[in-house]
Formats: sequence, C-alpha cells, structure tokens
Amino acid sequence: MMNRLKAALAASAVMLAPVFAAPALAETELIFNSYLPPHDELYQIAIRDFAAAIEKESAGGIKVTIPDTSLAPSDRQYEMVRDGIADMAIVSTGGVPQLVTLNKIGDLPFNSPSARAASIALWETYNTYFLPFDEFKGVKVLSTNVLPGRQILSVGKLQAKTVADLKGAKLWSPPGALSEAVKKLGAVPVNSEFTDLQEYVTKGTVDAMVMAPNSAKGARVLEYVTGMTQIPGGLGSLSFAVFISQERWDALSPEEQQAIQRAADGLPARTGAAADEVLAKLAPEMAKVPTENLEGAQLDEFTTLLQARIDEWKERAAKKGLSDPDEVLTFYRDVLAREAKASGS
Repeated sequence: MMNRLKAALAASAVMLAPVFAAPALAETELIFNSYLPPHDELYQIAIRDFAAAIEKESAGGIKVTIPDTSLAPSDRQYEMVRDGIADMAIVSTGGVPQLVTLNKIGDLPFNSPSARAASIALWETYNTYFLPFDEFKGVKVLSTNVLPGRQILSVGKLQAKTVADLKGAKLWSPPGALSEAVKKLGAVPVNSEFTDLQEYVTKGTVDAMVMAPNSAKGARVLEYVTGMTQIPGGLGSLSFAVFISQERWDALSPEEQQAIQRAADGLPARTGAAADEVLAKLAPEMAKVPTENLEGAQLDEFTTLLQARIDEWKERAAKKGLSDPDEVLTFYRDVLAREAKASGS
C-alpha cells in the first residue's frame, strides 16, 4: 500500500513539475504594430528596442507583441489603434493631416539640422505648448521624432544651384509638406509609393528627389545621385509620433503606466541619434557627389520662397488656438540651438 502511495505521489510530482518550473506569464499583452521594414533604424529604436525596454521596465509584467506583418496600411495606423485592432503604433504626422497641425512644426523648412536635435525640439515643444490641444484624440503620445532634413538629390543633368534652375523640374517628394515646399520653389512634385521610386529614377521620370541620402540608400537609388543641393536644416522633414490607445492606457495599472513611461524616457533623442548615425556613415560615399551648399544670396533666395511654408503653418496654428505661433517657433529653434551647442556641431 505504502509503495503504491509513493508511486502515485511521484507520478503526480512529475506531472506538476512543468507547471511549477514554467516562468510566470506576463499579465498584460500589448500589440505594437509596425509597417516599417526591420532594417529601418526607426523600427529598430522606436519599436523593437522600445518594446524590449517596456518588458524590461515592467519586469516581464507586460509582454509587447510586434506582428510579423502590418495590421493596416501605413496611412491607417492611427485609425487602426483607435479601432482597437492594435494597442500601439507609430504614425507620420503627415499621415493624419485631418487631425494634426501643430506637430508639423517639425516638418517645416530649416527645422531639422540634425534628427536628434529636431526630435528633442519637437518633443519638448509638444509637451510645453501642444499637449493641451489634444490633437491626437483617443491616443496617448509616448514619443516624437523627426528625420534628418530633406535635401535635393539630383539624378540626372539637373544642377540646382539657384531657384531658377528648379523651375519646371520634376522632383520626387512625399505628399504633403515636402510637396508643398517643392511647389513654392517653382518645381513640380511627383508622388509615388516609396517602393516605386527606383523605377521613377531609372526611367528618367524625375530630375531629382527630395530626401536625405540615407533614405536614398534605403530605396536603392543612391548610386544614381549626380549631385546634391544642401539647405541648412533641410527643405523640410518628416515627423512621427509613437502612441498607445488612450482606452488601453487607462486600463493599465499605475505601475504598468510608469514602466512604459520609464521605457519612453529619452526615446526621441535615441531615435533621432540613430537616424543621424546612419546618415553619418554615408559621408565617405557622399563626399564623391558634387554638392552645392547654399549660403549667402543663394540661400536667401530659397529662404524667401520657403518662408511662405512657415507662414502657412503659423496661420493654421493660430486658427487651432495657439496664441503666439512665433513664440512657439522661437522655442523650437532655441532647443535646436541648445542641442547643437551641446553636441559641438
């Protein structure tokens, strides 16, 4: 009898062992969607590393799942989170034009001398001035970032040394702010999916592209670049926001919220610095490309025309209720100057 009892207990112990040996499961799962390719530095820092940091800061209490494929097109990330399909996502500010005006300060000409400085400037400006306007309705913004300033990369015979050189030229550019900047210079914006850019370049459909060299590298068109016209701070840029559903956020415990906020601390700077690093690695390759660094009278000509883009933003921001857009623009640029001084650039 005793032997049979011992055998039964031993069998029970074997059956229960995996249960007791298994690690504790995370209590909360967050679905963090991404439409970006894994090699993109924005994906690596603002999504992959951020997700890992959330799990670490929560001591495993939160599990962040990144789907293998995007749960919605790139221009539907905001709606996807609002509809509860995913909990978190990243969206281009230009992807929600019907909602967001104020954060587009990061997309303006001359406002991204470095991605790190611009990302910090946008985050501080958002929290100081824009947060009360709740433009990102239904979600909580956890981080913002700005890409390096977009430049004019010629892919043919075009030599854009003056505004007159650009008259009637066909410039590939993302729709929205950058296309509007192209129009101000008298050129013709050509829009397409990023994946179609190589075909547009190789077939001579465009004379130039509005982008940074690292983006051209990612699109596999950098080898076709024949010249670069460089504008201090860029012809404009692209800004992004990382966010979580407000409903999902409110359902988290205070400890879980604090863990996410700790993970997000410094994320704008890290994301921007990663973009700058990728761009810097291309410096030896870009040194072989004839470059026109606009300055003096040349730059003044471009500045005069592009000022209209800044004035348009100020007008729209005032209609949103921003009491002093000039004060906000000065604040943003003061942060840029502070960060440039801190980095020694």
